[in-house]
Parts: sequence; C-alpha cells; structure tokens
Amino acid sequence: MIVLLLLGFSISPADSARELISIRHIPEAAIYYSQMAAAEDGCWMLEFGRLLEAAGRFADAYRIYGIALGNSTSQDTSDWLINRRQGVSPVDTTIAITASVTNTGDITAWNIQVIIPIPVSHPPLQSLTILENDFTPSGDLLTANIPFITPGQTVDLSITMNILQQPGSLRPISESISDETLAWIAGTMRAMPIPSALPGPCVPMSEEMARLAQEQGLTIRVEGGLILDRTGCIFHAWNVLEDHNIRIDPLLFKEDSLLSIAHNPTDVIPLWNLGPTDGYELNLLYKNPRCRLQGSMQIKTR
Repeated sequence: MIVLLLLGFSISPADSARELISIRHIPEAAIYYSQMAAAEDGCWMLEFGRLLEAAGRFADAYRIYGIALGNSTSQDTSDWLINRRQGVSPVDTTIAITASVTNTGDITAWNIQVIIPIPVSHPPLQSLTILENDFTPSGDLLTANIPFITPGQTVDLSITMNILQQPGSLRPISESISDETLAWIAGTMRAMPIPSALPGPCVPMSEEMARLAQEQGLTIRVEGGLILDRTGCIFHAWNVLEDHNIRIDPLLFKEDSLLSIAHNPTDVIPLWNLGPTDGYELNLLYKNPRCRLQGSMQIKTR
C-alpha cells in the first residue's frame, strides 16, 4: 500500500520524512521515507541514521552510521560518524577527573577549601561507581581542605569513577507534557542567543533556560557532565525537565534540534547537578583577598 501511494507523490521521500517528524514522536513512516531518501541520495544516509537514533533504534543507527562511514570521503564527516557510533553504543569506561589549584601570586595561601559537585548515578540508563576519591562527601558536594599552597605550587586532587551507560530515548514523549509546553521549550531555545562566554556558552544558556522555565511554572535544573569523542572529552552542561526527567540541551538545539530534546546518547555522560555550586564545576574558598589562586579541571578516560 505504501509503495502504491508513493507512485502518486510529487515530492521526494526526504520531504515526506521531514513532514512527519515531530519533537514528540518519530513515526515509522518517517523512518521508511528517510530510508528511501538515503537510497536515492547518499547524503541522506546521515539523516536516516539520525532519525533512527532519535527514535531509539540504536542498533540500526549504529549499522547505518557504519555504512556511511565506509563510504565517507570527508575527514570531518568520518569524525562525526565515529562519534555518533560511539553515542549509540553501550559505554563501560573509567574516568579520572583532576582538580588542580595553583598559587599564581607571591604569598602563601592558607586554608583553601576546594568544592566540586558530587557525581551521582543516573538510573535507569547509567550507573556510576566512585573508585578513588581525594574529596570528602558533604551533602550534594565533595570538599577537600588544602592547608597551604606556596607561591608557584600546584596541588592536584582527583576523583576516579567507573561508568556503565546505555543509550536511551524518551520518545514518544509522555502525553502528560502538553503540546503548548513542548512548543514553548522549542521556541525558547530557538530564540535564545549564543552568548560569548568562557570556557563556553552551555552553562549560561542552561541557567537562562532554567530561569525562564521557572517563570512558566516549570521545574528545570541545570545538569553537568562530559561529552566524549574520539579525541577525548570536555565538560558540558544542559537542562533536565524534572517532572518528566527529560534532557534538554539549549546549545545543541542550535545545530540539531532533533537530538537536543528527550535524547540520551552515550557520548554525553551526566555526572552532577550544578545547582548547589551555582553552575560551577570547581569552587575555591579562601580568606585572604591578597592571594591569587587559579583552579582548573582535567579529564582522562582509561
């Protein structure tokens, strides 16, 4: 029946796929049309994989990304495909995060407190186990006290954790979220500018999204974690719609609106709630304003 109907179409299968896609749901017909478009145009092979991934068909997406990778002639495209294959595959990895505190001034700093959010598991898709830890748990935080740091000295504090994570999708999005709410979320992220911020715009965008959501009566928190790719990993932040546990990524929305809502790939590793630390992964507390301390965090996978 579908084949017969296609004979009467004056638009391409790619157009048909786009017409059927929504944030809430990706119907089977959209997958079928995108598969036909991929057969007609090799560039649509990537779109076919994206639709499969967004629909939660991760094994199929892995296979299609692999076919596209085998036919890729562009290094940028190949890198993107390798990362996407990682994002749809189960992850079992050990991550070591090191907080470094350097005294860049000319006087000794005393009684420095180092604070980071406590990493927690995110079931049912992720379990996290802390293996080694130089910090002490304190509520939602990990803290460490450094008695003193002399000028030019650097002190390192590490936390090592094992992470098991499965890719997951929350589509179709729960009917308890109204169409008006979904439209507001997408419209707000679409209109949100990308600020010039160091080390990156993800935190201020996520904080602004949470603030605007509160005005709408929605409870959204700022969550932090890592983005993994073939070259390593970087810190990232996004939002979670708490009542429904749906991930929302304002920065990613600018380049991929489909994968930025209700999507949980394994190249994005959630670690902590950034609320208790006001959006910062690393906080330094010390009394003497004449001291000059610099903090940084590094990540390694094992």
